[in-house]
Amino acid sequence: MSDDAARFRKQAEEAREHAARVASPLDKEAWLRIAEEWLKLSESAENQRRI
Repeated sequence: MSDDAARFRKQAEEAREHAARVASPLDKEAWLRIAEEWLKLSESAENQRRI
């Protein structure tokens, strides 16, 4: 795993942790969307590394 991909996965995990702590369903949804975007960036970084 590239350094960028690892960093992006860590950010995704932190976003999921935030989602687990918030009370508002809207905030939870927003944090989970952010986590998904970090995971997409991680996958993209991994794909770039393979090229």
